[in-house]
Amino acid sequence: MPAKATAHPVLSIIEGQAVVHREVQDGFAKVNARLDALEETMDRNQAQIVELLSALVGQPPDAS
Repeated sequence: MPAKATAHPVLSIIEGQAVVHREVQDGFAKVNARLDALEETMDRNQAQIVELLSALVGQPPDAS
């Protein structure tokens, strides 16, 4: 019975690194998307805080 052919160990390492690289890229893309959403939420909340404080003091936000 002939021996089973196996891939060269270096090729296996390179393939494994490629898989890990893709997973890391996907992870970074997900983190970046969440950070973008968080930034948008923070901007909206900050604008709402400025509006509420302005209403409280009775002056528009850009009045000095």
